[in-house]
Amino acid sequence: MLQDELIYQIRQSFGFEPTLDQNHALTTFAAFMTDRDDRAVMILRGSAGTGKTSLSGAIVRTMLRLKQRVVLLAPTGRAAKVFAINSDTPASTIHRRIYRQKSLEGNFSLAPNMHADTLFMVDEASMIANEGLQGSVFGTGCLLDDLVQFVYSGRNCRLMLIGDKAQLPPVGEEESPALCADFMSGYGLTAYESDLNEVLRQSQESGILYNATVIRQMITHDEATALPQIRFHGFADIVNVPGDELIESLATSYSEVGMDETMVVTRSNKRANIFNQGIRSQVLWREEELTSGDWLMIVKNNYFWTEQDAALNKAGLAKDPTSHNANHSAATATNTPAADNQQQQTPTPSFIANGDRAVIQRVRNRRDL
Repeated sequence: MLQDELIYQIRQSFGFEPTLDQNHALTTFAAFMTDRDDRAVMILRGSAGTGKTSLSGAIVRTMLRLKQRVVLLAPTGRAAKVFAINSDTPASTIHRRIYRQKSLEGNFSLAPNMHADTLFMVDEASMIANEGLQGSVFGTGCLLDDLVQFVYSGRNCRLMLIGDKAQLPPVGEEESPALCADFMSGYGLTAYESDLNEVLRQSQESGILYNATVIRQMITHDEATALPQIRFHGFADIVNVPGDELIESLATSYSEVGMDETMVVTRSNKRANIFNQGIRSQVLWREEELTSGDWLMIVKNNYFWTEQDAALNKAGLAKDPTSHNANHSAATATNTPAADNQQQQTPTPSFIANGDRAVIQRVRNRRDL
């Protein structure tokens, strides 16, 4: 009866008619949560468009409505922010939650788990590595080992891992250990697992999603050595462009739909830098090293400025847009008068994450040091 009530509550939060795969996932989750043995773990696997995000968001909302404690985690700051947005609940990185600094040299030890009766949900679990990193300052250097030890050291805490097994595994590993039921069972845990395979989002119209699904199926069926045959016919969102027409196609896209809707996906940082330089000089006609309208990518999680801004906002103090040091320009590029007006209308983000983008509003001066 308890399982049926939990499934009913999640369906109410879901807002859609669940597919067969989603119904199976709900049944598995209910069995996982009602297992009397608290050393249980659940693995939810699914690719883009299968409803994994919608289902996990419904689970979070239901658990909170039922006054159950939930902690949302992700391996990276960017993934944590996306998880928080999709679930309407704050999330943090795994490292920030489970480690604490133990020395001034920068080493971090495993923190005590002070939570009780709590469900820890981890998104993008395919990125969780478990190969010992030589010279790592975090715990044992094996993130999955430390995560499991942290969660199950709390009273009646359990872990739910969410991810896509066709994503690239962690560096140095052949598969993602956190999404492997046999591996997780090796910790002495009862493993519940469920797969979402039916692609729902844009499945009929999107050539991008169709071809990505074909490649994903080749990966999961050990056909990765075969060359994928990209299908262009019948789709409006995919077209084969010869190399000599690429610049013209990019220029047309920038002028018609803008920078937000134009993206180049490539295979390496080196190739991305070549594209960036070419687009700035030949498409956007920007010759300066840094100019208004440029996008920057944050490359390190930053909690300082957002915590400071939140404290100022709470105290009702106005921010001085010129007070931040220029050395932090990558993390505070939007902190100009125009951006300040916008920030007054929107809540301060929880933190600036590695992978976030910032827009250069204005370049005031340039000095060579």
